[in-house]
Amino acid sequence: MKNRKKFVATVGILVLATSSLALAQKSYRGGPIPSQIDPSKAQAFCQEVQPLWQKEIQIRGELLTFWSKTPPDWEAILQKETERAKIRIEIHKKAYEMGLPYAPTGRGALNLRRLCGW
Repeated sequence: MKNRKKFVATVGILVLATSSLALAQKSYRGGPIPSQIDPSKAQAFCQEVQPLWQKEIQIRGELLTFWSKTPPDWEAILQKETERAKIRIEIHKKAYEMGLPYAPTGRGALNLRRLCGW
């Protein structure tokens, strides 16, 4: 019974992540790019970073599975959180290197996911 619940929870999380990604792409695709951003740079950035975003979403789903266990698998959670942080840093690094107006948080922050339509 426990395995069945875990399986259903995992499948639900994956379906939710996939559908939210698809909906986000529909609702923001083709939206206006802020005037200070070169559209060709933005497009190149989005194409280069998309596999990293997909990997980050996959890791988020795996983390939810680890957190739902009783007791939680702390070592696996630590490993996945570390992997997820490295991916986010790599995405931010690429944005900085490509010359996109970038701030990690706050008022000057560029919403990179919205820029790419995810």
